Amino acid sequence: MSAKKETKVFEDKNTDSGYLSGVISSEQLSGEIHVGAVCDSENVCQFSEEQIDSGLDLSECLSNVKISDTDTQVPRITVKPASLDYPPYQILFEQDDDGDTQLHIASVHGCEKSVGTLIRVCPEKSWLDVANDYGHTALHLAVMSGNAVVTRMLVIAGASLALRDFNGDTPLHLAVAANNKDCIQALLAPVQDQPHQKLSTVLNQKNYNGQMCVHLAAAAGHVDTLNTLAYYGADLNAAEGLAGWTALHIAARRGDARLCSALLQRGASPRARSMAGRTPRAMAARTAARHAFAALPTDDSDTDTDSEDDGDEMFDSDTESLFEKLKESANLINVA
Repeated sequence: MSAKKETKVFEDKNTDSGYLSGVISSEQLSGEIHVGAVCDSENVCQFSEEQIDSGLDLSECLSNVKISDTDTQVPRITVKPASLDYPPYQILFEQDDDGDTQLHIASVHGCEKSVGTLIRVCPEKSWLDVANDYGHTALHLAVMSGNAVVTRMLVIAGASLALRDFNGDTPLHLAVAANNKDCIQALLAPVQDQPHQKLSTVLNQKNYNGQMCVHLAAAAGHVDTLNTLAYYGADLNAAEGLAGWTALHIAARRGDARLCSALLQRGASPRARSMAGRTPRAMAARTAARHAFAALPTDDSDTDTDSEDDGDEMFDSDTESLFEKLKESANLINVA
C-alpha cells in the first residue's frame, strides 16, 4: 500500500469523534449500539440516520484475542545458507603472467598451511598438475625448494610424479640431482589407503638428455641414492639415450671404486655394452675402479679389453685430446 494515498473523511451531523460525551447512564451501559452503513455504487460509505454514534463495538471481536509472551517476540528471519559456488575457488587457481597459481607460490615458499588449504578446496584433481611457463608443476617447485613436507602433501593429494618440465625432468629427476633424500622418500613412499602406484615408469623415465634417475645418481657418485632407487625397483642395467651407458659404465668412467662395488652388489652387469661396444670392465681398466672388477670371473666376452684400452688411449689421453690435435693441424683462414 502506498503511503501517499489520501483518505476521505465524510462529515455528518449525526457523527462525532467516536466517544460518548457527558455522564454515561446505565441504559447506555446495558444497551447495544447498532451501526449501520450503506455503500453506494460509487464506493462511498454513508451512515444511516439511525446511528447515534460513530463508536464501534469490538467487544465480540476482541474477546477471542489473547496476548501471550510469544506474541511479543520479534519474528526471526531465516537466513539461507550460502551457495556452494561461493567463494569462487577458480580464482585461487588462475595463472599469473608467469603461469604460476597460488599453489605454485605456496609450494615454492614451503607454506604448508596454505598448501593444505588449497588442496582441500581444489575442485578438480587435475588442477594440482597445472604447469607454469617453465613446465614446472607445484610438485616440481616443492622439490626444487627442498621442502619434503609439502612434497609429501602433494603426493598424497594425487599430484602426478611423471610430468616433465621443459628440460624433460620429472620431480624425481630434480630430487635425485639435488641428492635430497627426504624428497626422494616423500616421492616414492607408498601412500596409505591408496592403490599401490607402479613406480617403474617414473623410475625409468628419461629426460631430454636421455638420462634416467640412476644415471644422474651415478654421475654424481651418490651411492645411497642409487641404493634407494634400486630398492624401489629402478633398472640398474638401463642404458641412457646418448651413448648407451649404464650406471656402471658411468661409475667406471669416473673411476669410483666404491660406487662400482655397490652397483655390482646390486646386480649391475659388468659386461653390458654401450653403443660403441664397450663394457664397464674395459672402461675401468685404467682407473682406480678396476679393483672393483678384479674379483669377477672373466670369459671370452672380455677378450676385447685390450683393443678397447687402445681406443681409450686415443680418446681419453691425459695429454691431448683428438679435438686439440685436429685444431692444431687445421689451417686457419683469415677472412678479414
